[in-house]
Amino acid sequence: MQKIVALLALLATLPFHAFCADAAYKQVLISTGTNFVRVRLPLTDVTGKVRVKEKSADGFGIPIAPSKTVLGKKHFLEWQIGYDTPNVNDPTVVKKIMFTRKGETKYGHELSRIIFESVRLGLLSTNDILAEIKVLENIPATEFEESQPVSVDTETNNSSGGFQRAVQRVPQFTKTSPHGSVQIQLKQKQRAVGYQAMVYVCLPLTEILTLDGEPRKAGRAKTKETVYYDFTNENAGLLRDILRAFGLASAQHNEDMRTILKLVLEHAAD
Repeated sequence: MQKIVALLALLATLPFHAFCADAAYKQVLISTGTNFVRVRLPLTDVTGKVRVKEKSADGFGIPIAPSKTVLGKKHFLEWQIGYDTPNVNDPTVVKKIMFTRKGETKYGHELSRIIFESVRLGLLSTNDILAEIKVLENIPATEFEESQPVSVDTETNNSSGGFQRAVQRVPQFTKTSPHGSVQIQLKQKQRAVGYQAMVYVCLPLTEILTLDGEPRKAGRAKTKETVYYDFTNENAGLLRDILRAFGLASAQHNEDMRTILKLVLEHAAD
């Protein structure tokens, strides 16, 4: 009887352990070397913050099934990067970057951690950060992507079956570099009326690495495969593009980014 009870207890814990393993796989993790900041990204989390896409003429990319596609030069990783979290125990948190927004305590994570470590390692200088703060302070409100109008073009003639065709035009800002691109996309708010600006970092598969720091060979993704991207002196300009993207996305993102950069300057040398 005791063996049966023990077996049932073991079986009951299996879904929990599977859930924890899945959650751990999906996490974006950040580590450092002597001259690089390394980001670990999930390759097969098609419903999460990191998705594999195939390049397309419109710049948005076409989502694909990474485990069923030979991934190569025409593919990229689209990462919906974040910069803060209320969870002080998040593995990418920088506890020294702490601020309050609308009564809630926020901690810097992901992008904030990458910037913090990049300054500490000398990939970005304090002058780079000071210059970026100045640029963000001088962006007029009319340039924020969230201020850009969404238009709808409606055709006067009815289509087949009496339906009228309309095309919604949503602005998108994109900046491309040899090491990747950054996009600001307007998305409809899930719990409110209107649109919100989202920042995506697009990393070419040709720039993606394996755990040993070698380029990932073309091929289908393995189950729960993780890959890596290194920020170095060579591609540090992409970090400045990401900072600028958040500064252009909305007034709130701009304010948050300036707050975070000032905290980075304050604590990076600690």
